[in-house]
Amino acid sequence: MSDTYGAPYPESGVISQGGYSSHIRAHEYFTFPIPDAISDADAAPMMCAGLTTYSPLLRAGCGPGKKIAIVGIGGLGHFGILWAAAMGAETYAISHSPQKEKDALALGAKEFICTKDEDWAKPWAFKFNFVLNTADMTHTFKLKDYMSILAVNGTFHNVGLPDEPLPQLMAQDFTPNGCAMAASHIGSRPEMLKMLKLAADKKLKPLIETLPVSEKGCKEAVERVQVNDVRYRFTLTDFDKAFPDRKS
Repeated sequence: MSDTYGAPYPESGVISQGGYSSHIRAHEYFTFPIPDAISDADAAPMMCAGLTTYSPLLRAGCGPGKKIAIVGIGGLGHFGILWAAAMGAETYAISHSPQKEKDALALGAKEFICTKDEDWAKPWAFKFNFVLNTADMTHTFKLKDYMSILAVNGTFHNVGLPDEPLPQLMAQDFTPNGCAMAASHIGSRPEMLKMLKLAADKKLKPLIETLPVSEKGCKEAVERVQVNDVRYRFTLTDFDKAFPDRKS
């Protein structure tokens, strides 16, 4: 099996190009019908960030009667808020960036929780059935605080993947609420189809910026992502202009 980006094909050794490709050949099981209600530009980030956040929410039983918190409001986190709210859960956004409160509420969060306050977690002790962590700076977190906001038997689930090791925890940090820690990456085909149906039925739109798939556009996208200057995902467009000889 080869990843769709940056991985060698087993027979030829050619490196896969992912979203930079002009063409791709794939088994039909790994292709997905995009509902007419979803634009190509909106569908593109759903294939990765969208499914990465939808899958754990679905598996956790996200829906009416559940309190869900999304940590981090970026490419992954904004999808998490969008999905959780659309699935009927009471949804909260957690971030160290107060300037993201307006976007979080517009996406469907009931309330915004800012972690800049040293004691931010105390009012939220034992509140959440499921916390979806989308942040890539988890190695800087005081994880004990995040575990403390989980309800009894709640789960702190990681889809943000920092390059550094997670902070050390004591076994005792899990015992007050019997909580668990988990992680996942992307999701399954059935989950993808359910996610696309939800987006189409509820007319959900991610917050994206578009750039042409040109040398200039790709350069700008990479450079701006490196400095977190995107709201909240880039979609590369104008493939027909960049590859005029390709056949559909």
